Amino acid sequence: MTDISKNGVRLHKSNFFAIGQQLLPLLESGESYRLIVKPWKEKRSINQNSLSHMWYAEISAYLIKSGRADATPEWVKRNLKRTYLGCEEITYTDFVTGEKVTTYEPRHTSNLDTGEMHFFLNQVERWCAQFGLALTIPHDSEYQKLKEKQNA
Repeated sequence: MTDISKNGVRLHKSNFFAIGQQLLPLLESGESYRLIVKPWKEKRSINQNSLSHMWYAEISAYLIKSGRADATPEWVKRNLKRTYLGCEEITYTDFVTGEKVTTYEPRHTSNLDTGEMHFFLNQVERWCAQFGLALTIPHDSEYQKLKEKQNA
């Protein structure tokens, strides 16, 4: 059930009954639950993730060449995500002291759907274009195909 509450489940006619059977034990406890149903969208793809990492490296090289010595690909990734995806609240617990510390971290692209990831990549591309950095966009990438589809 943890997987359903964290990642959702793809609901369709053929699994409707099975999902109900999984939820029934929860309802027998007498507790109430929030059930949200929204259209299914696929998670961001490996292709999109690979493109983003290629771009982080290209941006890093550009920034380092421009004098920003600390601009590693990981630094670029973290700051672009914070800028364009925002942050989410995370609570950590110290295993020794039990102290709970709440902090904010950039959202993870692995939690985005393909449309949200495309939008993020588009924002990164536009940001780079402002200062003349043309990022590599493989002609067979999902990103390029969707851009062509949108411009058709």
